[in-house]
Amino acid sequence: MADGWPTALRTALRRGQLIVAEVPAALPDRRSWVASYPIRHPDGDTQAFNLFHREFETSHIDNDWCVGPGDGMTDVRVAQARDENELNALLTGWGVDPGRLTSVHRTDHPV
Repeated sequence: MADGWPTALRTALRRGQLIVAEVPAALPDRRSWVASYPIRHPDGDTQAFNLFHREFETSHIDNDWCVGPGDGMTDVRVAQARDENELNALLTGWGVDPGRLTSVHRTDHPV
């Protein structure tokens, strides 16, 4: 993985944990996150990553309402990385510093 990734973050990714970073939203009544969901290939030897940039209506988050596609959540962009280096390149291309990512339990990410 590219230099600059904290060891704890690399370990979380390799263990299959969701990692997220809050990013600026397009509208003031929304909150936005970039999230990476690790996926394990059937061969068991390689790991890929789903990457989502999603915006959520603040009212849904504040009221603990269900959040999903068409229900307070909008996909801004979606990608898949074949490996950790491609994940790093995608994040950088989206303007997200990979060092800002953290475990989801340390945030108020709604999903």
